Amino acid sequence: MSNFCISSEIYKIDIKDVAVLPDNEASSRYKNRRKIVILMGDLEKGISDTLLCGRNMIEEALRDHQQYVQVRIAFRTNIKRYDLITPFIKKLRGKYKIWSSNIYHVDPREIRRMKIERSFRDKNSAYTFSNPLYRYSESERKKRYETLYNSMKNGYDDNYPIEIMLLRMLGIKDTVNNGHHRMGIALECNLPQVAVNFSAAGQAPYILRPLLKIIADIAIRIKQKRK
Repeated sequence: MSNFCISSEIYKIDIKDVAVLPDNEASSRYKNRRKIVILMGDLEKGISDTLLCGRNMIEEALRDHQQYVQVRIAFRTNIKRYDLITPFIKKLRGKYKIWSSNIYHVDPREIRRMKIERSFRDKNSAYTFSNPLYRYSESERKKRYETLYNSMKNGYDDNYPIEIMLLRMLGIKDTVNNGHHRMGIALECNLPQVAVNFSAAGQAPYILRPLLKIIADIAIRIKQKRK
């Protein structure tokens, strides 16, 4: 799969979301691979997500009445292989950002276990940002949290999926890009599933990936402790 960028993580996705995907036109090349891979489409261009490989594994899981299957997410990038700058700079990679056409359902406890959140949010830390443009008074902060809590306590609204950006951190590690407050409330309310969608732009050059993975793992632990 050298033509594609691949997520750093394996996601346990509700099998119903994966089983309905059409096979990609290139899937026959990968039919003997014992892994399930979704190829992201492009929501803005009307290109649908497809199943790149793993149809046989999905059918087996359906027969076994499994609720979740382990999935990698692949995507095509328009960032040139020799571009050593864009994957690392938020404003630059934003020009190439794409979103999955579908939303997928996962257990929020699984996201927490994966350690891909850049911060943890609860009623004590909600809406506390270092950027002065996004600071709220204590009363406004509590009001915003209570409003969100009340909208979620009886179930997750699929119209507001949590965004996971593939290879977001240093072009090497997937992280939650938007939805940290929703994640915190979903766990507090013990919701069985949340909706997620995936976004992506590019990846780090191959030669730098081993070193960047070590740095990214350290960086995300530091971010989680600070917020």
